[in-house]
Amino acid sequence: MKRVIDSNRLQTSELRAYLASSRDNYAVLPDYAAMEAYKGDTLRSIYPSILEVLADYPQQVIVLKGTELVCGLSGRAAAGQRALIDRAQTREFKEYCRALVAAKSGDQAKQQELLELGREATAHLALMLGDMPMMSSGIEAMVEWIEKTHSVAELKILRRRELYTPEMRDKFIHNVFTLTEELVTKFPNLIIRDRIDARDTFLFRHALCVYILVLRAVERGGFKKNPKDLLNTMVDANFATFATYFDGLMTNDQLASEIYADANFFLRGIFPKPPIWLRWLLRRKWYQRLLARRVA
Repeated sequence: MKRVIDSNRLQTSELRAYLASSRDNYAVLPDYAAMEAYKGDTLRSIYPSILEVLADYPQQVIVLKGTELVCGLSGRAAAGQRALIDRAQTREFKEYCRALVAAKSGDQAKQQELLELGREATAHLALMLGDMPMMSSGIEAMVEWIEKTHSVAELKILRRRELYTPEMRDKFIHNVFTLTEELVTKFPNLIIRDRIDARDTFLFRHALCVYILVLRAVERGGFKKNPKDLLNTMVDANFATFATYFDGLMTNDQLASEIYADANFFLRGIFPKPPIWLRWLLRRKWYQRLLARRVA
């Protein structure tokens, strides 16, 4: 079993029990797990985050490539786990743990390396924090749009989390792919032949997770607009997105768990892979539409 580990579970007895129960159980670490461990007071936060549990099971840790790189994957590469894994960092994780022990014991050169990584992580998260007002406006606009394009009866179904009507299902599919297209335009080198290819890309699955967040806002009559709270929510969506490629998500955050569970449900129920012979029916229309958006 390979489970994505949220940063809030790195020091827990649950993680230790999971790794100790079988050598075939792996802790999967996305880049945001490292960023959150490094940010702020790096030399106080990084040691317990890694050395408390993971250092005892270095052969059972899988380190993933950065989100930016993963966003560029398409086709077969996007469909599986192998292309997501940073093989060098995974292979060298045991040595990395030894470096942490040396730094904790007073090795100043190693400490400086950690501090530099901490500055990079803090700067990246600060940059994201600066984007949150725009993100907040975008989510608010999407909430308003959903409320306008759904009938009163449909909104009641959304808020009660009842079974979608066929019309609501079609709207859901359209909205998620529309959001995906918006994200894809930011990666001009990414080639997506059809909606089937799109389904397996990180950008599509992230769009699905973000749209689930928007639906939560519709259900609950709003969302947390504080930039720090919203940043935490977007990081939750990142963890949930990566978890859809693996065997689950270990997290203390209820919202992250809900996003992951719903994303998995929709991937199986609303976005299943059709037979290969149907792909050509979707490919031409999808690709021409995407090219038109890029030219525009």
